[in-house]
Formats: sequence, C-alpha cells, structure tokens
Amino acid sequence: GMSQPPLVLQHLAQLQVTAASALVCLGDVLYLVADDELVLQRYDLNGVFLDQQPLLTGSLPREPKAHKRLKPDFEILCQLPNGRLLALGSGSTAARRRGVLWQAGVTRVLDLTPLYLALESQLPSLNLEGAVVQGEYLWLAQRGNSAGSVNALIRLDLATLMQQLAGDFLDADALREVLPVELGTLHGVPLSFTDLCLDSQGRLLFSAAAEATESSYDDGACLGSVLGCWHAGQVRQLWPLAGEAKIEGLCLLADGSLRLVNDPDSRQVRSCLYRLVLP
Repeated sequence: GMSQPPLVLQHLAQLQVTAASALVCLGDVLYLVADDELVLQRYDLNGVFLDQQPLLTGSLPREPKAHKRLKPDFEILCQLPNGRLLALGSGSTAARRRGVLWQAGVTRVLDLTPLYLALESQLPSLNLEGAVVQGEYLWLAQRGNSAGSVNALIRLDLATLMQQLAGDFLDADALREVLPVELGTLHGVPLSFTDLCLDSQGRLLFSAAAEATESSYDDGACLGSVLGCWHAGQVRQLWPLAGEAKIEGLCLLADGSLRLVNDPDSRQVRSCLYRLVLP
C-alpha cells in the first residue's frame, strides 16, 4: 500500500527541455526525449548537457496550438539489443504514430500506424508512455486517464518486432497480450503509467502520475507521482514520491540508483533530473 512515508527525490540538474518524457542510460550517458521536441539529447549521469541530435528533420511551429497538433509526441525511449534506441510516439493522434530507430547518429523513421490501430481496437484513448525490453519481450505501458481509460501493459514479441524494424514499420504480428493494470489513486486522483524500466532484479519498474485530466490530449494539474514494481501479473509495491513533480521518465544505473525526469507541463519551466535510491 501507500502507507510508507514519501521518498524524497534528490535534485541533480535543470535540463535543456521543458517536457522531458523518457530516459535511457547507456554506459555513463543518459539519453533523453521530450514530448514537444524532435531531438534526442545526451547528458552525463549528473545532468550535465553533452549534445543533441535530430530524430526527425524539419521544425515544429512555435504557435502553441499548432505545435501541439503537429508534434510527434515522443513519450517513449527504449533500449533494444545491440545498443539501438527506439523512440515511439504516444499514438494519441494520427500525427503521433511515428517512431524513430536511432544508432550512433543514424536514424530511420518508422510507421507505427498498423500496430497502433490494432492496439486502439482494444484500448480506446490510446496513449503509450513507456517501453522496456525484458528477455524475449518488449513491454509497452498504456496510460489511463480519469475519464475511465484503463492503464495497461502490452506485451510484444521482441524477435518479431526486430524483424519488422528492418521494414520500417510495426504491426500487430508482434502483439502477444494486453493486460489491464489497476494502479489505484493518489490524493483521490487516479494514477496512470508514465514510464517503464527494469529494476536490479530484472522486474518491471514503473512510474505513474496522478494527473487530473480526462483526456489523452490535454494536460491537467498533477498531484504527485509514485514508483512501483510489477511482477508476475500484479503490482507488488508502490512508493509515493514527495512533492508534486510529474515523473515521466526513469532508468536504472549500474550502481543501483535511479535517474528520473519530470515534465512540468509548461513551456516556461524546464524539466529537472533527479536521483533516487529505492529502499
């Protein structure tokens, strides 16, 4: 349950984005995507900015409504075997069904429409927010909302997915199961998935936020976040986090500590990098 005292995040740095959404660690470098950018950024483990590289060519309009309508909404960054990184759009609109495969600065754009339409038939208000490889599977996290859209974990067959990536698309052939997950509430607001990584035992570790929104498109006030462990078909532990940060990305470092990033949902406020060691 959530009876234990909240865990305090250690603030490490301000980041060069305003909407950090996913985080992966490769060696001693953090890789970051933001849901309102077209770039992949790299930082050291303490949040010192190293560089950024384009995931998609072109630029987005500055006007906020047009920007939101046209952005690819990269909510997911996932490490594949062989050091490749996979950035995925959320799927919450037709413009958000693109992915990018990245390796050493070389990018390939992917059409996710066939897979996402298959998922949408089972998950109305599709809004994918996290992914992680675990053994022979790749898990995706579907983010629920207060309007009754469910949280779910989606299991894809990794070998099938890797074959499809060679053809620049993903479809339902890789889909193995969709598992609804009950996360409960925080301060009376339903919790919804925001990212996935593996813990030191190889179990699924997730972040979830209590955001008062009834939409997969519009943001609402965030009342805080939790971390949790999902294993063998159920949520095993939940750790509430102190404060009201909307944690949108997390990854585990070799030393056993976590790095986490927040999304302040404001173009005027920069995202932050945090450190945490789970009890």
